[in-house]
Amino acid sequence: MSSSRPQAAELGFDDIEIGQVFELERSFSAEDVQAFAAVSGDHSPLHVDAEYASGTEFGRCVVHGILLSSLFSQLVGMRVPGKHALYLGQDLTFRRPVLVGESIRAIAKVTAKSEATSTLVLNTEIRSADDKVVVMGTAKVKVRDQVREPAAAPVVAAPVEPGQVRRVALVTGASRGMGAEIARTLARRGYAVAVNYFSSADRAEAVVSEIVQAGGVAAAFQADVRDAAAVQAMTAQVVEQLGTPTVLVNSAVGEFANRPITELRWADFEAHLDYQLKAVLNTCQSLQPLMKAAGGGAIVNLLSQVVGGAPATGLADYVSAKTALLGLSKAMAAEWADDGVRVNMVSPGLTRTEMTQHYHERIFKMEAARTPLKRIATTADVANSVAYLAGDDSAFMTGVNVFVTGGQTMI
Repeated sequence: MSSSRPQAAELGFDDIEIGQVFELERSFSAEDVQAFAAVSGDHSPLHVDAEYASGTEFGRCVVHGILLSSLFSQLVGMRVPGKHALYLGQDLTFRRPVLVGESIRAIAKVTAKSEATSTLVLNTEIRSADDKVVVMGTAKVKVRDQVREPAAAPVVAAPVEPGQVRRVALVTGASRGMGAEIARTLARRGYAVAVNYFSSADRAEAVVSEIVQAGGVAAAFQADVRDAAAVQAMTAQVVEQLGTPTVLVNSAVGEFANRPITELRWADFEAHLDYQLKAVLNTCQSLQPLMKAAGGGAIVNLLSQVVGGAPATGLADYVSAKTALLGLSKAMAAEWADDGVRVNMVSPGLTRTEMTQHYHERIFKMEAARTPLKRIATTADVANSVAYLAGDDSAFMTGVNVFVTGGQTMI
């Protein structure tokens, strides 16, 4: 049986251009307002009591502000992009009331796009019949069409020329964001890449598929890097399918939230230490003997700008874990130098990734404004720095922390 439900648009990220404008017109009836009051529990007489409202300065009932903002949800969910939308955030400023029955126009203009996170920034407005702005704000929306179909079968390393040895790199947390970009960058530079993931198998296979379609070699490997036994099993699988990894990039990271120290529990610190210290120790202990036997290798650990200078507030658990990883990385660099295993670090500044996509756009603009190079870091900036430290051009560098901050951190 066919549904009479309105059909949403199916725009993809590449279908949407900066400057595009989407509009709809609407008026809200007394029945609409009563229905919203029943759902929201907001039965303020200004909205639902005609007799009371007639005695106010407005003369009749006023539409709930949040009911007005539902027009932005309609624009996002039905028009831009429609079916593939995931609403990430919306700020609102109410300039003047809208009366029940008053005709209004909702407008969404695309003002920015982020390839790194497949997100859109929309300038959102509601205008009255006389074209005055009554509601304004900014929305951030993710376009979910970027997840590709998984590869049809496991990717097997292609043969190499006689006398050549393919370099193999293992990248943890490589199914999304910065890790995925690092995997793609290393593949373009000739590495066979082991794409590690924890739970996002389809996304890891999408990264593999993209690398293979571009002529590279890659395969996806599941492991919770916080589990030493799982890491050992993954290492054996990588060696069997791709060869011995002589490059390891530790980019797996857990979720973080901004909370003051007084609200943090020790479990919050442990959660970050599990990823930033325990997981890195697991992967490095698993691969270091193989690198030593192969004559050397390169490990690159992803840190953060927070380890240099004054960190942002509200991130004490994250800052502590990253600082601990800085110490571990230096200790490894000193201890494993005789084995030909170099250990270096990359510390990015604020970067657009899935971990930061919920940030308000003004945060990115403010950070760019205070950066000497007048922009924030991209995942490509970080990946290129990682690739340099993994490669032969940095053969005499170990224990180094490279700040990819556009000049914010100068040492």
